[in-house]
Amino acid sequence: MTIQIAPLAALLMVVGVGVGLSVFKYTARAQGAAPGRGDLAASIASGATVATLLALLLTPGFGASPAAPPATGPAVSTDRR
Repeated sequence: MTIQIAPLAALLMVVGVGVGLSVFKYTARAQGAAPGRGDLAASIASGATVATLLALLLTPGFGASPAAPPATGPAVSTDRR
């Protein structure tokens, strides 16, 4: 089975992971932190926030249910002569 991911979704995932990794490494270098210990919660939250905001800005219908196409069935006549 093949799972296809839209290019925009893949881009959002890569950017979110990149931001999260950057925040984790930044907090690991902060003063007073144990060596190699970054703030994991802040890195996950920031990555998810950036990915969500980019999704909302780049895709106008992100999260909205697709509109149902108009019904185009055969014309039904109620005239019985």
